[in-house]
Amino acid sequence: MENKFDKKSFLLILGGYVFWGLQPLYWKTIGATSAMFNLSCRIIWAMIFTVGLLAATKRLPEIKALFKNKEKMKFIVPAAILLLLDWGVFIYAVQAGHVLDTSLGYYMGPFVVFALGMLVFKEKPAPLTLVAMGLAVVGVAASVIYYGQFPILAVALAFLFSVYGALKKFAQVDSLLSIAVETIIMVPFALAYLIFVGTGEPGGMGELSVGYHLLLVGSGIVTALPMVLYSLGVLKLPFVMLGFMQYISPTLSMICGLFLGEQITPDKLVTFIFIWAGLILYSITVVREEKKKRLMAKNE
Repeated sequence: MENKFDKKSFLLILGGYVFWGLQPLYWKTIGATSAMFNLSCRIIWAMIFTVGLLAATKRLPEIKALFKNKEKMKFIVPAAILLLLDWGVFIYAVQAGHVLDTSLGYYMGPFVVFALGMLVFKEKPAPLTLVAMGLAVVGVAASVIYYGQFPILAVALAFLFSVYGALKKFAQVDSLLSIAVETIIMVPFALAYLIFVGTGEPGGMGELSVGYHLLLVGSGIVTALPMVLYSLGVLKLPFVMLGFMQYISPTLSMICGLFLGEQITPDKLVTFIFIWAGLILYSITVVREEKKKRLMAKNE
């Protein structure tokens, strides 16, 4: 059954993407401590926030049930590892002044998803989709050949999050429940870091102000809330609309990078141009495919 436009769902999804897109400003604000320290705090508070939401909605038994489900956990455990790496790379990139690379990485995401769809799910892409993927590859290659700059952070984020998404597709677990279990898996490593390394860092736990601690607590909300908003709204919006809305986040991140004083260097500009051109072709393909589906549905 085709999803029709639902205003409430639209606002929920919009809120989720805006939260995601503006996250660089938040992590830049807490840049006084190391990326590993902030990552560890993010994991712990995201776990507390998501488990708290599950408790408030009387869904705590689902956590235990999921841990006992070996078929789903074989996807959730590697997904947790990939999410840990994705968060770590993202926080490092923001604090190191590479916000534009994070934007570029999430623009690249759809192309990695195409590749996974062909290789893993045996999907057959439309010809224009292959051309779009080709443009993305050319953009990265041009950056390397002409400027000697490989966008390693961008490519890492694109692959980490896309493979993470593929694993979640196999697991078929509710977003809130999934992120709660994934952060529970990560927590021992976060605690070990904070106990054995983080307390000895300059600006460690004991030296932070109350306001800074509140920002760290807020990192759990900033992390989990967009996922909650997305999961609440995703089922009631047309696929085409969701496809276009996914570009809100990297666009806002790019604006954040420029606001924070980053420059679009020639190598990044070339890559961005090719990626954008590819995304335009991809969008055309999505619209055409959706029209075909509607015509077929009417004729049935």
